[in-house]
Amino acid sequence: MKRVLKEWGGLILLLVGFLASAAWVFFRSGPLGSDRPIVIRIAHWQIEKGPPAGIDAMIKRYEELNPRVRVEQVMIPGTIFIQWARSNFTAGEGPDLVEYGIWLQGMSDIPPRYFAPITEELMKPNPYNRGTPLEGVPWIKTFLPGFEAQLATAPDPGQYYAVPITDVSFRIFVNRALFKEVFGDMPLPTTFQDLRDLSARLQKDPRRRAGSLHLFAGSRDNAYWLMESLLQSTMVQQSYAMDRDGLLTLYPRQTFGAYLEGRWRYDEPRMLAGLELVREMGGFMRPGFLQLTRDQALQEFMRGDAVFIGGGTWDATSFKTLATFPIGVFRLPQPTKSDPVAGKYSMGRVYDGGGVGAMAFYLNRYSHHREQALDFMRFMTSVPGAQLFTDASGWLPMVRDVKIAPDIAPFQAQYDGYANGGAYSILGTDVPQAFLRNMHLIYTGPDGPERFAKAMDATMPAAMRADLEAERRKSEAVVRPQDVRIVGSHFAALESGDPQRYKVLQEQLETTQADGEAAMLQMQVQLRAAPRQP
Repeated sequence: MKRVLKEWGGLILLLVGFLASAAWVFFRSGPLGSDRPIVIRIAHWQIEKGPPAGIDAMIKRYEELNPRVRVEQVMIPGTIFIQWARSNFTAGEGPDLVEYGIWLQGMSDIPPRYFAPITEELMKPNPYNRGTPLEGVPWIKTFLPGFEAQLATAPDPGQYYAVPITDVSFRIFVNRALFKEVFGDMPLPTTFQDLRDLSARLQKDPRRRAGSLHLFAGSRDNAYWLMESLLQSTMVQQSYAMDRDGLLTLYPRQTFGAYLEGRWRYDEPRMLAGLELVREMGGFMRPGFLQLTRDQALQEFMRGDAVFIGGGTWDATSFKTLATFPIGVFRLPQPTKSDPVAGKYSMGRVYDGGGVGAMAFYLNRYSHHREQALDFMRFMTSVPGAQLFTDASGWLPMVRDVKIAPDIAPFQAQYDGYANGGAYSILGTDVPQAFLRNMHLIYTGPDGPERFAKAMDATMPAAMRADLEAERRKSEAVVRPQDVRIVGSHFAALESGDPQRYKVLQEQLETTQADGEAAMLQMQVQLRAAPRQP
């Protein structure tokens, strides 16, 4: 008997373990197959603290309301998101809902090829708002004002493709204890001149002279974000002059085309004034900040080696979790009309990033469960869904009538400034690459802005042309199949039990097709006016 146990004991134990595991799976963990026959996937790159918990909270409640549907949250690191998205969509394995941004480089062909417009659905009330102040209100009118940006960034003019689930703003975070230690009872800065005054006072601090304390924690990333805001403060009048559609913002194609037409340049005085503000801001940071990452800037701030750091709502939850000192938040100080550098180009305060929808989710046009994916989009952007998201994530909602916690209230949009007009660096593919390659020139001395402008005006014609050609190809990909959809809507109106629906759809398609063709014609004219450089 002992011999048998010795020879077969291991096998017997393995068999017992297998049977025990099988029994546990069979009796305790539920059915082996899913009892939810429909599975939809939602993918995004917001893997920092906050958003995943917010989406999980929405999924949990949605699955309670829809027992036949399972929603899987797919979190992809931002460093590989572009490669992941392209390979999955190309292979026909794209998620049902996916986050996307027009600044993602090399991805401009993805929206017209793989995303479906949702304009028709947005005109109807959101059923998940039943019992709320937004009951019966068309879905499109339940969002905060920043939702209009989705129209300006859509691949097809006049169509909506995405719903954002959070409002974002760029703000300045302050180490309150360090600020009081260094500056005493001085108020927080509200103008760019206030920043200059704080910097001058900081120069007297022994730690600043030793190089261990700076006004701002710096890195290439937050310097880039700050640069865009400062350029907008001096370029806003130029942006309005180029805004042919009266949207108070610019499509990327408008910025590219206007440059190729010679309607603006980097060496013009108002742009140089903005670049001088950018150079001054760089002087508030430690030397070599362009070589540093966003995480290194965060570490500098958390060590108490910097009084301020630029960031946004996407940073707030992490900052509050990591900090061992009280943190405050305030709006980016801007130049006034009396500013010695930029005053002559200032219209007043420019809208500084609040009220811009983010975490925008797009519907995969090849989704096997289109209706369920669209239904989850509705739930995410309903009052109950948005409340779950903001409570669990600590991020702002993008839906009206949602209660906001006091600690994130300072990030809410404040509508007391001019619309910023449009972007001058964070757009396209070749344009931002050219910015980043030459950005160091701004900080090379008093003539840095002029050196940067000269380099940009030598580089940008080719970069702007390449990005405008990409925009034209994108518009062509959207417009080309419209005839088939228009004809299909016409016959559907004749044979359907709901002819009015298809007549309205046909009119929408015809309108957006005309807008798209007009945009394509304009881009072709601009490209012909700016021949390729040798």
